[in-house]
Amino acid sequence: MGQLNAADSAHQRKEQILRERALKPQVKLRSTGSSSTSSHQYRFHRIEPFTHLPRPETATEYLTTLSKDPAVLHIMQKQYFSVSLLTELASHEHPGLLGLNLESGVTIKLRIRLDTYDGFRPYLEVRRVLCHELAHNVWSEHNNDFKDLNFNREVAEFEAAAGAGTHQLSDLRDSYQPSSDEEVEARIHVLGGIGLRGNDTTEDRRKKVEAATARLRNEEEELERSCGTSGPQKQSG
Repeated sequence: MGQLNAADSAHQRKEQILRERALKPQVKLRSTGSSSTSSHQYRFHRIEPFTHLPRPETATEYLTTLSKDPAVLHIMQKQYFSVSLLTELASHEHPGLLGLNLESGVTIKLRIRLDTYDGFRPYLEVRRVLCHELAHNVWSEHNNDFKDLNFNREVAEFEAAAGAGTHQLSDLRDSYQPSSDEEVEARIHVLGGIGLRGNDTTEDRRKKVEAATARLRNEEEELERSCGTSGPQKQSG
């Protein structure tokens, strides 16, 4: 009889433990496929160079490099941006424009070639325009909300954290110059990030950063003037 009672008591304890487990909220396991899904969905889905202009193969490589730039993809996946088409912007068709965002990110056009069509614009300059145009996926006008969103600041912070500057772009190597430490620091400062370092910078370094800061402020103003997505030069698509 005692053995039956012990067995019954053990069975009841087991049932109680099972009930308590059933009442506890289930812990969801992290999906190992989420990263790959994000990288597949939030990206540039197609690139399209101008095949009637010189060196279309270099234009293809240029656009491909932009579309796979780690800092740019970091922004796109963080913001859930999916852009159908990344293509060129011809200077003779849109004089004065460096970039154009159509239908809030369905198509982004960039002027990657020199005005004379005998070469290509520096990679970092074009990437800055691309980040500017990506911000138009959220805000159409260059208002305070747009300025607060500024993705070029995030690019600078991403590359500073990742220790970027070792890109190898084969034939584009001549037109690509990685950001110097001073430029990265200045860009973060100009765009409202973590700011200039104080006591741990030498006077010479501080002067370099200040010079880069002034230049980058001018570049940001130029980006707004040469953007066809907002302002008096706004294109209807």
